Amino acid sequence: MTQKHLFCFSICTLGVAAMTGCASNTATEEVKQESSLTRAYQSTRAGIGTAAMTPVEDLNLRREDIPDLLEEIDDPYDITTNLNCDEIAAQVLELDQVLGRDFDTPKPDQRRSDGQIAADGASSALLDTVASEAGGLIPFRGVVRRVSGARAWDKKVLKAYERGSHRR
Repeated sequence: MTQKHLFCFSICTLGVAAMTGCASNTATEEVKQESSLTRAYQSTRAGIGTAAMTPVEDLNLRREDIPDLLEEIDDPYDITTNLNCDEIAAQVLELDQVLGRDFDTPKPDQRRSDGQIAADGASSALLDTVASEAGGLIPFRGVVRRVSGARAWDKKVLKAYERGSHRR
């Protein structure tokens, strides 16, 4: 990483510490601060490998797999069989497991502290920086992605997720 990115990481880390340290010094607040910093560390550690693999993905040496359930969907609007309500609900549940929460499904009631929000933001900023810098190692990245087939594969994956979303 360059000095600029190390500086950004330092600022993000200090921001997390400041956001989590603004509360009173009770034992509960100290636990929240520790859990926010632990959360930032764990999410950064979990995502650093993926962010660093950007050049390998650009060369199409590593691909995101398309889930089998999405691969099987040719026409998301095709209703050739008579389905009852239970079968439809089961299909929607399977798609939810693959696609995640639908945009109009209410979020679970999870209250996050300012420290947790800052920790998540700092972790995302660092991972985005690492992925950007790793991607910058390949000159003419757009051309390389097109020639290697990585761009076409990414479009195929996106289309599979879109078909799954439409089917749901």
